Amino acid sequence: MRNIIISDGVDTITLLNDLVFDIEPQEVSTSATMASGRLVKDIIGYKNKLVIPCGYLSLENISKLKSMIKSNNGVLQVAYPGPDGDRVEWFILEQPTYTTFSYDDEGVAVWKGVTITATAVEVEQW
Repeated sequence: MRNIIISDGVDTITLLNDLVFDIEPQEVSTSATMASGRLVKDIIGYKNKLVIPCGYLSLENISKLKSMIKSNNGVLQVAYPGPDGDRVEWFILEQPTYTTFSYDDEGVAVWKGVTITATAVEVEQW
């Protein structure tokens, strides 16, 4: 897999091939301070957080993505290449950020500087 695919089961958005994106493991844990003052920490596992700078998305795709996020409370399926091979997981997506609106060389309306942030729903056991 060379691209990232976001889907709600009805609509699908395929991002550009070979995007450079970050996979940030987020620790899921609980900690407490004992009466002695010692700090105890219980690590439950990790959730992946994806930060995907897309560069640009068409007006059609940005509208579709925003609608998919809104109608599914942000929970969407994301297929992406990972360090251990291709993965398909459920993520909670935030509304995308974008900086400017323009037209590409073919006259298609696009949003530039688009970044998508998603946090995995499931915790991977420690």
